[in-house]
Amino acid sequence: MTGAHVRNDMLGGVSHYRVVPRSGHKPSLLPGLSIGTLGERLLFHTRELDEAREKVAALYTPHRLDFTGRHRQLDAYFYHTPLLRTSVNCLGYGSDMIIEPGDLQSFFLVQMPVHGKAHAACGNQAVDSDPELGSVLSPTVPTRMNWRANCWQVQVRLDRAFVERYLANLLERPLTEPLMFALGMDMRSPGGLAWWNTVRYVAEQAHLLADLPHASSMLRQLEHLLASSLLHLQPHNYSDQLLKREPCIAPRHVKRAEEYIAAHFNENITIEDIATHCGVSARTLYRGFQEFRQVAPMQHLKSVRLEMAHRMLRLADVSDSVTRIALDAGFRQLGRFAVEYRRHFGESPSDTLKG
Repeated sequence: MTGAHVRNDMLGGVSHYRVVPRSGHKPSLLPGLSIGTLGERLLFHTRELDEAREKVAALYTPHRLDFTGRHRQLDAYFYHTPLLRTSVNCLGYGSDMIIEPGDLQSFFLVQMPVHGKAHAACGNQAVDSDPELGSVLSPTVPTRMNWRANCWQVQVRLDRAFVERYLANLLERPLTEPLMFALGMDMRSPGGLAWWNTVRYVAEQAHLLADLPHASSMLRQLEHLLASSLLHLQPHNYSDQLLKREPCIAPRHVKRAEEYIAAHFNENITIEDIATHCGVSARTLYRGFQEFRQVAPMQHLKSVRLEMAHRMLRLADVSDSVTRIALDAGFRQLGRFAVEYRRHFGESPSDTLKG
């Protein structure tokens, strides 16, 4: 890839960013489609190796950071959107680097390259990461990474104690061993797409809430959304136990349909679209939902959209638009949306927005 390049097809056609891939240049995020407008929250820019190591360590953990290639000129940018115990960040070094933090100990780190490549080894797992394959670093095993000069990664830092406590509450019992995630995250899969959309939404809301008083309760809800999404979308050593807590084990095509709906709820999808993705007929899909979920597939889609609209309205500023939020949640008939919303939540969308 040479010169300036606009990538608008990452992750199943969702536009996210504009990059200038030459090493030493920061990515310029597309207006309105940025990760929490991270481009406006530059925490630091430095060309000094020791300064970069020190400042990244202050937010993450002490680590080895050193050059690996011939190009030994650092040009590091770090963008930072904090919540409470969580943050969404974007980092690039502008040079081939080795990064050795050892055990992260106190946090999980989900990394999603938006440009370039990196190699990550965590315990006995290893992945070659790029915009189609992210990585989830677990805190209790040694981590080692190699980043290429043109590598930029969005990183979600989640407090270990918070995530493990959240999981224990879901299981209704204490954990018997540390939580360990599968290292690779397929960003093209429904689960990867759903995670990316969740991160983008959370980061945007956190950015908007940053300077508002009394925002902590809303930020806490956003953190719960991140923890829940990661635990349900990314495989880990407690995944089977979470599945066993479901009232009944639905067939694979029903679960694939739910994953597809979670990733595409704001698009104009039909039951035929969902069935085609799942590799079954619309009739088979309908019967599966009726038997295992006691609801039709399109009714489930509507429920997901309503829940997302409800969440967006609760987190939005009072000056925001109900119409925009309804459209963002996938509703096209606004009058029908208001009726269904009141029936579902017992209040109008504008009442929820006003708080």
